[in-house]
Amino acid sequence: MNLVIFDIDGTLTNTNQIDETCFVNTFTSEFGFVNINSNWAEYKNITDSGITQQIFQEKLQRPPSELEIKRFKLAFVAKLQQEISTYKHLVKIIPGANKVLAELQNSATWGVAIATGGWYDSAILKLQAADLAIHNIPLSSSDDGISREDIINASIIKAKNNYNVEEFAKIVFVGDGIWDLKAARNLNISFIGIANRQAPEKLLDAGAKTVLQDFDNCDFTKILYTAEVSKSNIPFLLHITQRLQWEQAQAQNIYVAESLANEGFIHCSKVAQIIPVANRFFYNQQELVILLIDTQKVKAEIRYEAAETGEIFPHIYGSLNIDAVTQVIDFASGVNGYFNLPQQLKDLLSETE
Repeated sequence: MNLVIFDIDGTLTNTNQIDETCFVNTFTSEFGFVNINSNWAEYKNITDSGITQQIFQEKLQRPPSELEIKRFKLAFVAKLQQEISTYKHLVKIIPGANKVLAELQNSATWGVAIATGGWYDSAILKLQAADLAIHNIPLSSSDDGISREDIINASIIKAKNNYNVEEFAKIVFVGDGIWDLKAARNLNISFIGIANRQAPEKLLDAGAKTVLQDFDNCDFTKILYTAEVSKSNIPFLLHITQRLQWEQAQAQNIYVAESLANEGFIHCSKVAQIIPVANRFFYNQQELVILLIDTQKVKAEIRYEAAETGEIFPHIYGSLNIDAVTQVIDFASGVNGYFNLPQQLKDLLSETE
């Protein structure tokens, strides 16, 4: 059996903003703390318990007592309940999340768990407000650990007990934050990013192999099977073209793909996407090249957008300046018509592992 673990805020529910507002305001109302840094990426442990520990240390030069933590949690959940009651319309489900959870709960090959950096009571409150069906899904929270890694590990243990398995064949973590990606990488488990209300390039540039806009219009189970452990960032895009077309572009000092006229942009891929793209659109073709494109040198606008499958791909909205291409790799299908990753790309990948 395999296991998929979901984060909550920004992954299953659109509750990041309401959660942040109540969290910060509780520090002020309960302890008089002001000027709270809400750039959570700057904290050592990006969990409710970890952030609370660090804020107390910075403000009072000591950790919070158990009584103070209990006081904070009660006040925070009360504020969250009030906000949700007043602004119920602000609590929304990520499109397709309910359907995916329902399908996975009926799956014989995939178990489901939840691992959130929030506290348990607030997590349940948000899930219920979003009308998400989470019955019998093991849930780990900030009550189970101070780091994201601790919480994910706790969810794996709970899932093993819930599904009565000793080990899962594959584990995939689904989250929306850079900290989610890093935690999954640190634990050497596969990762899928959700970029419903943020720029997907943040996750892609951090090394995510697969990023979805949401759970709609995609075969999520199929994506789970192909999910990979994220690697460190490789700051370039890839584009497949005919060798002759590239030679003509060099002579003209500008590259213009046919899709630029037909669709308004040049199709590109990240490393993990290039072979599936090649097999789908260039099957059994020879005389191709892969262009390695330095994103920092591209003059046209680069957008990260969802394809029909829901997967996020980079698109260049304009012609490509030649000096942005840092390497050209020969690319041809094998005798069976399918492609393999060129050794040059394998070498670049190994440098970041």
